[in-house]
Amino acid sequence: MSQRIALLGCGRMGSAMAAGWLKAADKPEIFVYAPRPTLLVSQWVEQGEVVLNPERKPADILVVAVKPQVFGDILEEARPLCDEGTLVISVMAAWSVDRLAEALGTRRIVRALPSTPGAVGQGVTLLSCDASVSEGELEQVRALLSPLGWVEGPMAEETLQVAMTISGSGPAYVFHLVEALAAAGVANGLEPELAMRLARRGVIGSGALLAGSDEDAGALRKGVTSPNGVTAAALEVFMDDHKGFIPLATKAIAAAVARDQALARGED
Repeated sequence: MSQRIALLGCGRMGSAMAAGWLKAADKPEIFVYAPRPTLLVSQWVEQGEVVLNPERKPADILVVAVKPQVFGDILEEARPLCDEGTLVISVMAAWSVDRLAEALGTRRIVRALPSTPGAVGQGVTLLSCDASVSEGELEQVRALLSPLGWVEGPMAEETLQVAMTISGSGPAYVFHLVEALAAAGVANGLEPELAMRLARRGVIGSGALLAGSDEDAGALRKGVTSPNGVTAAALEVFMDDHKGFIPLATKAIAAAVARDQALARGED
């Protein structure tokens, strides 16, 4: 990993990646480009761990970690950071490989879409790349992204487009599930703080059980559900063929994919 990495943008995901690189035995040179560095980045600068906003020149690896809505506005700042020898890793949604290649003038591009649990090393990062990226370079990318958690791929961009609405957006759905369960508890007589605490701990514990079990989610669900019992009564509502979780989730994922397609076309 003793290479020169240019990190364009250093928010939550960029910082999580950099933190992992700084723990490596063979630390890379990290050059952070951020107009408003966070307190953590400022601390790294003071400790001599990273260099902030140096002169822009091509790096061995360019990691693009800015919001997709602003990348078009900072292209002139991004282009000097890469040349034909630079491997580009983009963690932006919406910007396809072809669109990035046209913008940056290189096809040595890997799209890597992480999920927010990557900030605590428990995320999923999806990979898609141009055919010119070698297996050795992909292994290098996997190593760089391993601090965020599990790395999946590479896969076709069409697959990535759907997969990201599950792994990347999925945490938001789970967080809303916690909100919904807490609200349901309140509606049925629980105090708000107790309802939220129970919903939160229930999801955390269920996730830990799922992570530590060889059984799939369906088998674990059945293990909690006694026939004609309390849980079964709730699941009868949640599993309704027309209004239950599955048809609702299918509709929601389709809406997310459609929105990503619109953003990829440059629509607001």
